[in-house]
Amino acid sequence: MEFETLKQSHLKRNIMIGVVAVLIISAVVLNFTRAKYRVTQSIPLVNGTINYTLPDIQIVGLYINGVEAEELDSTKSYTLDTTQSTCTYKDGSTIQNLTLNYDSNTKTFTIAPYTTKGTKCTLYFEESKGTPATDVIEDAYTNNTTTLAYDEANNLRYIGADPNNYVLFNDELWRIIGVFSEDTHGVSGQKLIKIIRNDSIGDITWDSANTNDWSTASLQTTLNGDYLNGSGSYASTGIKSDTARNMIETITWKRGGTSNYTSASNGLASHFYGYERGTTVYSGRPTTWSGKVALMYPSDYGYATSGGSTTNRDACLAKELYNWDSSSFSDCKNNDWLYDSSTYQWTLTPYSSNSSDVFNVYNAGYVNFYVNAYGSFGVRPSVYLTSNVKISGGDGTSNSPYTLEV
Repeated sequence: MEFETLKQSHLKRNIMIGVVAVLIISAVVLNFTRAKYRVTQSIPLVNGTINYTLPDIQIVGLYINGVEAEELDSTKSYTLDTTQSTCTYKDGSTIQNLTLNYDSNTKTFTIAPYTTKGTKCTLYFEESKGTPATDVIEDAYTNNTTTLAYDEANNLRYIGADPNNYVLFNDELWRIIGVFSEDTHGVSGQKLIKIIRNDSIGDITWDSANTNDWSTASLQTTLNGDYLNGSGSYASTGIKSDTARNMIETITWKRGGTSNYTSASNGLASHFYGYERGTTVYSGRPTTWSGKVALMYPSDYGYATSGGSTTNRDACLAKELYNWDSSSFSDCKNNDWLYDSSTYQWTLTPYSSNSSDVFNVYNAGYVNFYVNAYGSFGVRPSVYLTSNVKISGGDGTSNSPYTLEV
């Protein structure tokens, strides 16, 4: 009887030992299978396309922007955070570190020196924020000079009736005027992108006090007040988010003007570019203004033409803007994406011979001053983007505008 009891006791103990052993083995196997990928020395690490020929190398953790992930997305670009990422192997009783790298172009992960001694890697990736916007536009010029051209001051501008310069900004369509040097905006050592809203925000008075001083103009205070802050009457049509607001650079807007502009000797786009950055103003007016939101210049309008088959771009740029309504020069306005036949458009530039007049782009396509700044005409806000803005998607078409990130 005692023997049977002892036998049963041994049997129970053996069963318990077996159960414990199975649990231990299962835990080991489970821990081993937590490895998401096994990689060779240099292999693609995208969408699970992994080489399993060397199982001794394991990726036991994969993180994107700090969040654990199963795979990288082949449509996106990543950088490897080497300060957090690790690859180690056990050499006897010592844990050895390996050098690791990720080539974002080939989407290949590499470890060195190469070893198969139970290497385990934990990788931390950051999703790239796109390409600097200025680089995208300058690269576009090298591939397509029919929709981009440099002006005499080496600013790169979009030209033509409808170039692919659409950008999604403030959750609405804006358009890129071009890439401008520090001589234009005053931000030292930087090239900045200037954009303009695709549509007018309405017919608005340039200045309710009828003076052509932008620093005190009612339109200026509106654009840099309620419109910029998305408040008041612009709660739904102004700048809607801090993200968009933070993309807008504070720059030195040049405030020069002219009273002579009606002939080919003084009224070309290049002449206006000089006037705008000059010091000819009505008595006592400031020649610069520092702020975020303003308007296009007459020169922006002039330089945006590509010309056409009858009158090419060179001929348009040799014609005074005052006479662009001539039937002989219809190619100039009709192949200019800033032209709007449905409305007059305010510009930033004052007429310098009196205290109240400001230049307009008329709906007939020519540039002239308008008597009285209290007139109500179309307003298309214009801003410069900060130098750290990147293009993260889109192709610049109206259906797929460039998307921006910082």
